[in-house]
Amino acid sequence: MRDIVWTIIAIWIIWKIYDMFKSMSKIKTQPINRNNQSKEGEIKIDKNVKLKTHFNPNDAEYIDYEEIK
Repeated sequence: MRDIVWTIIAIWIIWKIYDMFKSMSKIKTQPINRNNQSKEGEIKIDKNVKLKTHFNPNDAEYIDYEEIK
């Protein structure tokens, strides 16, 4: 029984390694989309960019403090 379990584990590990190499080969063989790449010296301006602020005043609360000398 123990040999069967180890055989199943070994087959599962080999299968996972095979899937990993299979997926890596798909990434390498995918064509590179050259339409989105800009030529040297070309400038692209994205006008639909949302500006993110680091601080939102509505998220803060006032805290009283007393200065101790």
